[in-house]
Amino acid sequence: MKRFLFTSLLTLSLILLCTAVTSAQTDELRAATGLPLKIGEPVVFGQVSLKRFEDNERRPTMFVSLLEGGTLIERTSVDMKGWFVFRRSLRGNATLLLEVDDFEIGRVPLSVGANPQIRQDFQIDWQEAKRLVAGVVSAKSSYSRKPEAAKAFDDAMALIREKNLDRAATILKDIIAKDPKDHVAWTELGTIYFKQNNLNDAEACYFKAIEQKQDYFVALLNLGKLYVSRKQADNAVMVLSSAVKSDAGSAEAQHFLGEAYLLAKKGSLAVNHLNEAIRLSPMEMADLHLRLAALYDAAKIKNKASQEYKLFLAKRPDHPEKARLEKYIADNPPN
Repeated sequence: MKRFLFTSLLTLSLILLCTAVTSAQTDELRAATGLPLKIGEPVVFGQVSLKRFEDNERRPTMFVSLLEGGTLIERTSVDMKGWFVFRRSLRGNATLLLEVDDFEIGRVPLSVGANPQIRQDFQIDWQEAKRLVAGVVSAKSSYSRKPEAAKAFDDAMALIREKNLDRAATILKDIIAKDPKDHVAWTELGTIYFKQNNLNDAEACYFKAIEQKQDYFVALLNLGKLYVSRKQADNAVMVLSSAVKSDAGSAEAQHFLGEAYLLAKKGSLAVNHLNEAIRLSPMEMADLHLRLAALYDAAKIKNKASQEYKLFLAKRPDHPEKARLEKYIADNPPN
């Protein structure tokens, strides 16, 4: 519940800016990131900026995830200049999810139109964010390090933001060699391997983290995501059930546990957790109405599918597929 309160409160203070893309902005992205981006190339990009951020403060680790229809498509780190890029075209129902220091700050839907280049910027009031994070981070998710190790860990996080994953992994391995009980370092190393698609080593690192701290939410959640990506249904259900037990107020954990139950062909249990994710974060998880609608439609329960479409459009009235969804609702009236 604390995590839900954090996400809800911080979402209120998060200023979301959406700027139309022009060729000049494409040039700006190219200059900022060094990417050989062509004008007209399909891309989703943006910049995360921190308001009231002091020069002497540790810069947080930030990740942006791209979801389509409520399903995770890709996750990328934010670079030192605040940029993130997804080089892919969208089919619709897309959402960006922003995480800061392992906390989900909020989600924003993307308007998919004729322009294949979509920009979504984020601004965060960092002083407010720090205050709220401090209110929810408990001893179960922290680790006390000696000054030398603490500096090394911060260096590794900085390298991750710069996408220098190999160097960051080297530092994290050194930290772990000196202190094998550092469950947070094990988890971060596992996440590097996960990003590099080295799933066996990622799994081993998450196991080590959980071995040191059985209720460490981040390791449980990420290991569960790994099993979902592998379509290992039973393992995913087991691990994500533990993640939900560790933090029942996490809409993200409820969502992925629902996906795990779908893999296990246990639809009724899946629906319960997908609905719980929506209850915890009604706006941020709005795309899950589309996921539920697709499930009901496949099961020939069209009135329930219509109800989900109706709930979705109440939250996303400007959705580009509004006309199609309204026709489905008209043809299959909800009870």
